[in-house]
Amino acid sequence: MKRFTLSILASAMFLTGCDDDDVKVIKPDNKDRPAVLADFAGDWNLSGQGQIWSITKDGLTTYNFNSKTCIKAEQQSKDDLSEAIKYMSMSDKKDSLTFDSPASSDLMLSKLDTLPEHCQASQLTKQMNYPQIFDYVWHTLNEYYAFFAIRGIDWQQVYSENKPKVTASMSKDEFIEVMDEIFTEFGDGHLSLSDEFDNSADGNKIDSLLKEALLLDGENVDEAIAHLHQQEVQVLKHLMEDGQLHTYENSDALFYGNISNNLGYIRIDRVYHMVQDDSDDDLISKIERDLENTDKVMQKVLEDLEDTESIIIDLRYNGGGFDDISRKIAGYFTEQAYVFGTKQISNKMHQGQLLELKVTPSESHTYTKPIYVLIGENTGSGAEVLAQALKVLPHSTLIGEATNGSVSDSLTHELPGGWELSLSHEVYKNNAGKILEKAGVTPDVLMPAYASVDHKLNTDTPIEFVIQSQGEVTRHHFDAAMLDAHLQQALVDTGLPSLSVAVISGDQIVYEQAVGFADIENAQKSTIHTPYNVGSISKAVSAVSIMQQIEKGAVSLDENVAMMNLTFDPNNPANEGEQISLRNLVTHTSGIKDSDMILCTYYVHETGLPLLSMFGIPLCDAETPVTQDLETFLANDYFRTGGRYVGSGVYYDDELGFPNKVLGYSNIGSALAVHAVEKKTGLNLAEDMQQHIFAPLNMHNTNWHHTKLDENNPKAVQYSIDQNGEKHAMPEYSYATFYDGDLNVSSHDLSKLLIAIANKGIYDGVRILSENNVEQMLAAQSDVFNIPYKQGVFWYWDGSFFGHNGGDPGTHAKMSYNHHTKTGIIILANGEDFTSGKDEISEMLNGLESHLYRFGVQYHAKAQQ
Repeated sequence: MKRFTLSILASAMFLTGCDDDDVKVIKPDNKDRPAVLADFAGDWNLSGQGQIWSITKDGLTTYNFNSKTCIKAEQQSKDDLSEAIKYMSMSDKKDSLTFDSPASSDLMLSKLDTLPEHCQASQLTKQMNYPQIFDYVWHTLNEYYAFFAIRGIDWQQVYSENKPKVTASMSKDEFIEVMDEIFTEFGDGHLSLSDEFDNSADGNKIDSLLKEALLLDGENVDEAIAHLHQQEVQVLKHLMEDGQLHTYENSDALFYGNISNNLGYIRIDRVYHMVQDDSDDDLISKIERDLENTDKVMQKVLEDLEDTESIIIDLRYNGGGFDDISRKIAGYFTEQAYVFGTKQISNKMHQGQLLELKVTPSESHTYTKPIYVLIGENTGSGAEVLAQALKVLPHSTLIGEATNGSVSDSLTHELPGGWELSLSHEVYKNNAGKILEKAGVTPDVLMPAYASVDHKLNTDTPIEFVIQSQGEVTRHHFDAAMLDAHLQQALVDTGLPSLSVAVISGDQIVYEQAVGFADIENAQKSTIHTPYNVGSISKAVSAVSIMQQIEKGAVSLDENVAMMNLTFDPNNPANEGEQISLRNLVTHTSGIKDSDMILCTYYVHETGLPLLSMFGIPLCDAETPVTQDLETFLANDYFRTGGRYVGSGVYYDDELGFPNKVLGYSNIGSALAVHAVEKKTGLNLAEDMQQHIFAPLNMHNTNWHHTKLDENNPKAVQYSIDQNGEKHAMPEYSYATFYDGDLNVSSHDLSKLLIAIANKGIYDGVRILSENNVEQMLAAQSDVFNIPYKQGVFWYWDGSFFGHNGGDPGTHAKMSYNHHTKTGIIILANGEDFTSGKDEISEMLNGLESHLYRFGVQYHAKAQQ
C-alpha cells in the first residue's frame, strides 16, 4: 500500500491484522446511544507490528516498539477520532478490538493487561542519535520485516558491515547515505527512513521507467520522469479517436477515451483520491468520499464506453493507494463475487490469520467483454492488488512487464526527531499460493512497458499490440500516396540529398520508396536499389557472420580473445584478473574505448591521407598516410604502448577499463571482434558474408568494398551539409576498422536481412542462421548495467524494437523492427553535417519514421477493410 503519514489512525487505514469473521462484536452496553471513545478504553496490541494503541476517554496514544526500545508516538484527541469510532467494535469478551478500515482489511488488536516495561513512562526513549536510530531500524526490521529471504538479504551481515560506519558525529546526509545503500539492496518500494523534511533513504529499485528517465536526464530525474509522463500523454491523445483524454469532473487519477468505436481505453494513475479533494475534513471522511467518488467515476466511464467491444485498462503509471478502491474498481468487471488471493501478517514476531482478498460485483454497471490490462515495473502497491484482481478474470489479458513487487501494506513507525520508518510486513499471495512480493504480478503477454523510443515514433507498443490483435484501424493510418508525400517533405525539411526507405510488416516488404539524388553532380536519382553506406549497421551484419561461425563450432563467445591467434594482446596491462572474451567485444563490455584519435583513422581512398583534414580540423598529421591494414592498426598503432592512435587512451579509467565493469560503445572493440574471428577461423569474413549471407538472400546491391558494386548501380555519394544547408560531396573514404561501419547496402537488400532475422533466420525460404542462434544473437548477452538498452551480439533492443543505427560523415541510417507489432523500418540517407548535425537530422526524421511505422502497424488491418 501507499505510505501515508497523516495521523495515527491513518496508518491503521492501510494495515491489516487478524480478521475473524466468527468474532462476535459488541457496541456499548447501552445500545440506545452511539459508541464513544471511552467504550474502547485500554491498551491494545497490534500483533506483529510493534504498535500499541493506548485509548482513554480523552484520546489515543500510539507506542512504537521493538524488543529493545519503545517510543511514544503521536497523540490524538477524542475529537480527532470522532469519525473513526463508528468503525470500532469489541468482542463479547472485550479482549479484542476490531477496526473495520474503510480503506483496507479489518485490523484486530488484542488487549494488554499493562504496557510493556520499556513502554512505561520512565523507560521510554525520547531522543536518538544516529547509532541509536540505526539500532532501532535494524531491530524493528529484524522483528517485523517479512521478506529477508525472498529479497536475499543477510540482515545480520548488514549490521556487522554497516554499524561501524554510523557515528553520533556524522552529518545527516552521511547517515542517510549509509541507510540508502542498505535499503537499495532490497528493491522494496515500501521500505524507507525519512526525516521531517522528506530527506529519505529508500528501497526503491531502478525500474524500467526510471532507466528511461536516467537516460533522458541523469541529473534531474524527477523532471525527466515528469517529461516522460507528458510525452506519454501526448502519445495517448494522438492515439485517441477524438484526440482527447477525458476525465470525470476534476479527476487527475483516471483518464479515458475511445481508440476506435470498438476499442476503449482507461488509464488509472492511482487508487486513492479518485477525485481531487482539497477539503480540511478528517481522513476517514475523505476515504468514505473517495469510495463514493470511485463509483461515480467508474459508472461515468463505463457508460461512455459501454458500446465498445473491448477495453484497455492502463495501470503502468499507477503507484498504488487503497486496497478497497482497487477491489471496488475490479467489481465493475465481473458479474460474480470472487477471491483473487490472500494476505497475512508474517514475520518473526507473529503469524497472522490468512485473509481472503475478495471482489464484489458492482450493482450498477459491469463490463464483461475482453479487457487488456497494461502493467509494468512502475505499477506498485495497491495497483498491484488491482492488477491481481483483474488477472484472474476469464476475459482479462495482462500485457507488459511484471509489476513492481512491492505489494505489502506499509507498517509505519514514528521515531524521535521527526524520523519515520516504513517497512513491509504482510505477505500477499495469488490463488495458486505464489508470493507476489518481489516477483510482482506477472503478465500473460510479456513485452517492455515503457520505452522512450515509442514516444519518438508517437506510438505505444503495448497499446498498438492490442489494436493489432483486435484488427482495429485507428484514425492515424496512412496509405502509400500519403507516405510518398511525407517522404518528399522530409527530404525538403532535412536538406538531405536523398532518402531511401522501406517498411516491413511481418515477413513482407509492404512499402519502399526513394527520393532525391544519389549523385547530385551527375543527376543520378536514388532508387530502392541504390547502395548506401550504413555506418554502424555494419556491426549488426557482422554479428550474423560471427554467429554463423559459432553455429559451425569454429568459435565461441566465451573464448579468450588473446588466445584466438592474435599477434598482440588486447588486454589491459593493469588487469590481472578476468581477460577479454569475444562476448565482451560484441557487447561493448571489454573496457576498450575509442581514443580521441579515432577520427584520424579515416582516410581518403585516393590519397590515403586523413579525411578530417578536409574539414579544417587540425587534429591529425595531414601529410602522413593513414594506416589501412586492420592487423597493423590494432597491433602496432592501437594496442602497443605509444602507438600512433593511442591518443587519450585505449581503456576506460581504472577498473572500468577491465571486462564486465561498464558498457562503453567501442568501434575499435567491434573491429577487434571480427578480426579475432578471422584469425581463429582463417577466413576473410567480408568474402564469407558475400557467399553465405548476401548471395543466398539475393542482396545483389551489397558489398563491403564500393569498388565491387555493380558499376551500373554505384554507391550513393556521401555529402556533408554545412550550417548554411549547402551540400558538399565527400571523397570515397574508409578506415582500417572497416567492419565497424563501412558496409554498402541498398534499403531493399537490408530489408531482406532484417526480415530474415525477424523471421528467426529465414527469408523467402532461405535460412542463413538457425533459430537458436538468432535468438542467442538477439538475447541479452551481458548483465552489465545498461540504460536503457538490452545488448545482444552487436544488435540491441530499445523497448520492443531491435536493430541498429549508423552514422558517419555523409551517412545517416536506421534499421529497427518491433518484435511485438511485427513492424520494421529502414531509413537510409547519404548526407549529414559531420560536426554537429546528427541530432538535428535525427529529430527531423522522427516524424517520417513515425509515419512509416504507423503504415506498417496498420497495414494488415487496413488491407482487410
